[in-house]
Amino acid sequence: MMTPDERASGSRLLIEPTPTNLESIQKARLLTRASNGGSVKIVIISDIHANLAALQSLPERQYDQLWCIGDLVDYGPNPQEVVEWVRANATVVVRGNHDHAAGFSVDPQCSAPYKRLAAETLRLTMQVCTSEDLNYLKNLPVYREVSVGSTRFYLVHAMPTDPLFGYCPEVSQSWREQVNSVDADVLVVGHTHTPFVRQEGKTTILNPGSLGQPKTGRPLACYAVWEDGRIFLQEYEYPINETIRGIRAMPIPPEDQDALITVLRTGKVPAPVTPDL
Repeated sequence: MMTPDERASGSRLLIEPTPTNLESIQKARLLTRASNGGSVKIVIISDIHANLAALQSLPERQYDQLWCIGDLVDYGPNPQEVVEWVRANATVVVRGNHDHAAGFSVDPQCSAPYKRLAAETLRLTMQVCTSEDLNYLKNLPVYREVSVGSTRFYLVHAMPTDPLFGYCPEVSQSWREQVNSVDADVLVVGHTHTPFVRQEGKTTILNPGSLGQPKTGRPLACYAVWEDGRIFLQEYEYPINETIRGIRAMPIPPEDQDALITVLRTGKVPAPVTPDL
């Protein structure tokens, strides 16, 4: 049980379909019904980043499928345990840039505020994960096309034209080009650590946000649910101090520990770490 000081505060439903996109939602509701007449519930998580405490606190217990949109490892204290959990529980998984970096021992190509943090924690990931874990990450597909009933989903970590490294926030005008490059009713992406739902032509773009390192300005884990044609973006509390204790035990410089903890507590991008001269 979590004590009050172990919890991040606040939990709420962020987005439900609105009358402005009612027609597309009604169409999706029909398409996602199961063949037996029931509904299909899909839980979608992304960017776990070795945050086992957040992953184990996922409030969903009953669903038909669990999809993971990449970045199982780095930044957090439990990469090996997270890989094992995902392997055991996820229905569909795609490769993120951090999974790619660990599997192939290459640079994850992070932005400046995260470059040093990624390098430090990638070394830890490769030390504690088994060769089987690393091969699993290496062999994850960079995209998946999944049909649920007549609804076509396209799953990719970043964006279809640059599946591992492309950065495309909600407001980007590039989404029109991206949806035109795939044939899907729903394009599911991650990578930005910020949840959103956006309609672009006939395609709904869904980003569940980050479960393990959200950049929402709030210290709450994020995920999405697709159920009976409705999309819900959810946040929930988890024992954040458990993850912080794990970060303090990581064999990385204290200033990098501080930066990672700041991200968890604030939900904001950290200030660049300046090494001592």
